[in-house]
Amino acid sequence: MNALYGAHPGVRANHTKGAVFEGMFTPAQGADALSSAVFLKGAPTPLIIRFSNAGGVADAPDTHPSTDRVRGMAIKFRLSDRSEADIICISANGFPVATGEDFLALLQAVGASGPDVPKPTPVDKFLSTHPAALAFVTAPRPVAVSYGTQPFFGVNAFKFTNAQGTSKFGRYRIVPESGPAYVSDEEAAKRPPNALADNLRASLEKGPVKFRLLVQVAAADDSITDATKVWPDSRPTVELGEIAVIKALDTKKVVNELLFLPTNVTSGIDPSDDPIINTRTEAYAESFGRRTK
Repeated sequence: MNALYGAHPGVRANHTKGAVFEGMFTPAQGADALSSAVFLKGAPTPLIIRFSNAGGVADAPDTHPSTDRVRGMAIKFRLSDRSEADIICISANGFPVATGEDFLALLQAVGASGPDVPKPTPVDKFLSTHPAALAFVTAPRPVAVSYGTQPFFGVNAFKFTNAQGTSKFGRYRIVPESGPAYVSDEEAAKRPPNALADNLRASLEKGPVKFRLLVQVAAADDSITDATKVWPDSRPTVELGEIAVIKALDTKKVVNELLFLPTNVTSGIDPSDDPIINTRTEAYAESFGRRTK
């Protein structure tokens, strides 16, 4: 990623540009039937939320090609026992590759495929043999009005276990309560470079911006170890509760102390055996260590 986007000391290697907010999670009635996680029952739980754009260019406009129009939403639950739990989602449903090795190969292929490279370029060759990656990079992605009108999807499956010991696998979904809302490509091109965050901050002047946190439950034949396999929308969802974005924080002051990890879970939630989960955790931790030296 540093080779692809340039090395920028003191910032994240990917999803470099972001904005941080305070929030609150209120569990839905009966959410603890899916999992015994402490935040799914009782009093609301404080949150720290970071919205971001993919890519490693810190000041890139929201519509810059390096973002591929992929957004991130990372949530840190401040639990009552002073521990933490994280959820990390992106605006795309599905992932381009199934393993860390293939993700590295994709990044290297992109980096080796400049405008003067003869066709087929290394990335052309990679995409020709990786149909999920081709589908990911060619999927249309409209630009949201703000981060608050953008749906988000969990990349990986997790195992949710309730107090009775019953387990189900599922993936997170985060849906704006007001419904998704986008702008045309023409309008997006004319907007200020930070419109996604600025428009969310403006909305907060009128009150909290709310999302519903859901889990899409896997069927017996759905892959829980391959992030490229998108499950059908016909799969049932369980509502876990409401995420309210309440207050914008001074991002520059707090952003580097924040580390969100897919494996940072609480009792009642466990990672699946999807290999990308540990790859993400290792890469995020490495990036954290480098930027905070």
